[in-house]
Amino acid sequence: MSQRESRLSRQIMEALRAEGYFCFKVHGSDKMMAGLSDIIVCADGLFVGLETKLPESRGNVSPVQRLVHTKIENAGGTATVVCSPQEALTVVKAVIDEHS
Repeated sequence: MSQRESRLSRQIMEALRAEGYFCFKVHGSDKMMAGLSDIIVCADGLFVGLETKLPESRGNVSPVQRLVHTKIENAGGTATVVCSPQEALTVVKAVIDEHS
């Protein structure tokens, strides 16, 4: 992950935490599941996986990331690509609204 993308992930997590959501950053390694979303969020008991991308690379989702997103969605969670803190908040709030 580039420094700009890492900075974006930190900004997204700050925004999510300011709203009271639990979230953490997944750091890729050989011990971590390949394709897992960059940020895992728990909001109102709901699972949201956020893949952080810079706007110019929004479509650069690898096949393994797509597969993991599908598995998350098949299990009842949400997984998507976000490019800004506001977009992340919009996604999480929409998931909460959808389930209330």
